[in-house]
Amino acid sequence: FLSLGPDDPLWMRLADDSLAETLRDLEPATGIALADEAGLDRVAEAFADIIDRKSEFTARHSVGVATYAVAIARECGFEEDRTRSLRRAGLLHDIGKLGVSSRIIEKPGTLTDDEYAQVREHPRFTYEILSRITPFAELAGPAAAHHERLDGRGYHLGLPADRLGPEARILAVADVYDALTADRPYRGPLDPEVALGILWKDAGTAFDPEYVAALESSGVDLIARSVPREETAAAV
Repeated sequence: FLSLGPDDPLWMRLADDSLAETLRDLEPATGIALADEAGLDRVAEAFADIIDRKSEFTARHSVGVATYAVAIARECGFEEDRTRSLRRAGLLHDIGKLGVSSRIIEKPGTLTDDEYAQVREHPRFTYEILSRITPFAELAGPAAAHHERLDGRGYHLGLPADRLGPEARILAVADVYDALTADRPYRGPLDPEVALGILWKDAGTAFDPEYVAALESSGVDLIARSVPREETAAAV
């Protein structure tokens, strides 16, 4: 790219509004691969790995959220197809963080107002990304709602309780529990009992009490960080 001059036709093609169509035309017809359900699981797992590698402090976050979400779903009697879909949403819920600077995500100190505003944009990015991918489009809403609260004080949309479905509520519990029990640049991991206590303190205002109780009774504990990724994927 450094050898290309400013007048090279490539730049004009990249700036063209029909770039997506141009790329589709260039795609080899024999290179198209159709993904089955197991293939979609592998795609979600691969992107979770990319997402989590953005910071050493989130090295297992996506698989952790997926694991806790599955544990809650099974405790509540979800059918396997619905549980599988929820797992994918957990794996992909933070894909929007790829649009946030690593300097901000790994900052050890307090974020400035501007930095915090940028972090709060990642659920919106998650929605925009997933909603454009047909097999994952139905996951976009729940995955992007993992920072919403029952009292409407969450982000990025500030949705009230009556607009938060079970999947979104489960992901909110799973996300916070994994974050609390993980190492972070500003603190060490909290004990599971302490993390659950924090969730219970905000149950009914931020978190759905039914799903906090389901997580507590599931006995899942810290499985997401105590076994290798491939074993965790097989377990769920």
